[in-house]
Amino acid sequence: MSRRARGLGRAALLAAAGLSAWGCLQDDGRSFNPLRSLGPPEVEDERELGAQFDAEIRKHVILIDDPVVLGYVNDLGQQLAASLGPQPFPYRFRVVRDSSLNAFAVPGGYVYLHSGTLLAAGSPDELAGVIGHEIGHVKGRHFARMQEHGKMPELLANLAGMAAAVATGEPGILVAAQAANVAMQLRWSREFEAEADQSAVVLAQRSGYDPAAITHFFERVLEEQRRLPAQEIPPYLFSHPEVESRIDAVEIAVAKAEPAPAPAAEAGPDRAAFEAMQARLAVLVDRQRASLAGAAAPGDPARTRARLEEAEALAAAGRVDEALAALDAAAAIDPGDPRIPFRQGELLDASGRHREAILAYQRTLALDATRALVFFRLGEAWAALGDRGQAVYAFEQARDRSGAASPLRQRAEWELAKQAYGVLSATGVSGVDASGAPELGVSRDALPASGGRVGWWGRLSPRFEPLVARISVRWIDPAGTVVRTAPVERLTRPYVGSVLEIDRGVADRGLWRVEALIDDDVIDRRNFRVQDPR
Repeated sequence: MSRRARGLGRAALLAAAGLSAWGCLQDDGRSFNPLRSLGPPEVEDERELGAQFDAEIRKHVILIDDPVVLGYVNDLGQQLAASLGPQPFPYRFRVVRDSSLNAFAVPGGYVYLHSGTLLAAGSPDELAGVIGHEIGHVKGRHFARMQEHGKMPELLANLAGMAAAVATGEPGILVAAQAANVAMQLRWSREFEAEADQSAVVLAQRSGYDPAAITHFFERVLEEQRRLPAQEIPPYLFSHPEVESRIDAVEIAVAKAEPAPAPAAEAGPDRAAFEAMQARLAVLVDRQRASLAGAAAPGDPARTRARLEEAEALAAAGRVDEALAALDAAAAIDPGDPRIPFRQGELLDASGRHREAILAYQRTLALDATRALVFFRLGEAWAALGDRGQAVYAFEQARDRSGAASPLRQRAEWELAKQAYGVLSATGVSGVDASGAPELGVSRDALPASGGRVGWWGRLSPRFEPLVARISVRWIDPAGTVVRTAPVERLTRPYVGSVLEIDRGVADRGLWRVEALIDDDVIDRRNFRVQDPR
């Protein structure tokens, strides 16, 4: 093993060995510690542990962030994760530049795939099965359930070994780490492996993929084992043992599975996109690159200037559809100009047509994927639709493509924190209790005009506790007038709230809106109706 590899391994081991005391401070000043209780970790603990591990591993490995490769993997992963329904955290998908066959997941929604796995997959269906299996480990909270069985210290050591093993890429250190109780990966119990396989079958089938295809990937792993020298074990076998027996189990699960509803038109395998991803990845691996620029050759701005100026004048006059038509005309003149679909995306987004805006931003990225602002706008559009996974992907791309001191990077970091953690975990509109404070835990769509007072309450996430002084609430009457803006009041921790005194006249009856903000950024919005008492 080279000196550099040893250094990377030692650094990763030392850093990850401190998992039980990593310096993630809670907002009350206490250190986050996944061993702080004898019970299983809460979702917040898993989220923090995953984020800390992800930050650590990024120091030691090359992650491919090319928008063609990572974009395909993210879209596939988000498609599979969407069939789970609401999740406590967004799923994030990483591509590690490593030729070995391997994939793994850590708590908090982080899924890692080696480039060798992506290149070895024979079809989108095979890759869907592998990703679905890793999602199954996260969704099943196997990490937390391992702690219930008293295996938390072993798991922490295994996470440490994972960082070292991925960093070095040396089979020898993998075996040595295993002997030292620092395994390369989380070594799931047979029960958890079976659960993850079942999840892969269900998720693939729901999303329009062949659920049996994962067995083909298993067979590739076994073939690699037969091909390699006896001492070189494919990494996949460290963290996913007993592959041979699992092939039979998956085939039985597929045979028993109930037919899934036909997937949506955009779901299911896209062979052309899969092959384009693999071709791009092969070039990246060959050139030892993490990304290719992919910027389009600039067109002739003079040819489209008149149309673009016309579009801006129409947009300023509020004639959005006509402005979009003018931009369409400009695109017909110069289809390679990324400025045109980007401006279309902004106009569509501002009009609340977020899905159309996303398509426009994606057309922009197909022409030039180097601009952080395009990814940021794409993240805003996904966030407006409530798709946290896609929003996180886009904001991460915006962050990583911005300068270290860039204001856009700071904005992207803020949006990531909001999407990943949520400033307010619960909110509601209510009446007030005997003390005059909002009724916590109560949420109503309508309140009687005779009440005279309306309350808003929010449950503040601990991570955002230091920002409480920057949170305000504004009340907007049925006419659209802001009638009151004031800082939130401290209630029983972790709750904050605001109370509005309303007149009992006819003018105040109708649909109201209350918004919570951090500075000028809306973090919660609720409508409620003030009506005559029955």
